[in-house]
Amino acid sequence: MMLSVYTALALAFLPLASCVDTVLGVYMFHRHGDRANDKSHPPTALSSLGYNQVYNSGQYYRSRYVQRGAAFPIVNLNPDLVLQSQIQASAPADNVIQNSAMGFLQGLYPPVGLINSAQTLANGTTVSAPMNGYQLIPISIQSTGTGSEDESWLQDATQCNNAEISSNAYYYSPEYNTLLSSTRDFYQSLLPIINGTFNSTQSTFKNAYTSKFTDFDRVTQHNQPSTI
Repeated sequence: MMLSVYTALALAFLPLASCVDTVLGVYMFHRHGDRANDKSHPPTALSSLGYNQVYNSGQYYRSRYVQRGAAFPIVNLNPDLVLQSQIQASAPADNVIQNSAMGFLQGLYPPVGLINSAQTLANGTTVSAPMNGYQLIPISIQSTGTGSEDESWLQDATQCNNAEISSNAYYYSPEYNTLLSSTRDFYQSLLPIINGTFNSTQSTFKNAYTSKFTDFDRVTQHNQPSTI
């Protein structure tokens, strides 16, 4: 079960390089981290687990493309101090996705320390960035996908009438009705695990299709184990 809206991060860099295998730039389409609460009880939020997930992902891509000695260094990219002209990041206005983008960027460009972040003012005073040289990277807000992690059905956030019509038409298809019937016992068998989040009426293929069962993984991550 995948969400249709993800945290988007674009890195675009010039100039051109002569070597055919030189990395000139990277465009990344990134998934958000774990949620602290399920969509049945909005508003959702990025959990500590999710924060660690996206931060660790940022560190991985830093080691792959950004840092000194990176596996696939992007040509002429600043490895430590972020240069705003070399990076663009965007995300929908959503608690989980927007904060996931921020956490990822923290791992991609971590604090650089008080000395490296120091700037000297006209009067000779030296000022360093807070939090040991924390680096700020702007995140552009996208209108599409706004509040998607609070929506039980992701098509509600697409702002696309044709997508909604197409999805709704599936409910009248023979394929849907066959799966709804053939998987009924399977979804009912999950009740000992998801009871309290979904009742027997909600435990169906329909809710799995409309992405309500994206909460299933969150339930198994955060709730105490149930005895079946």
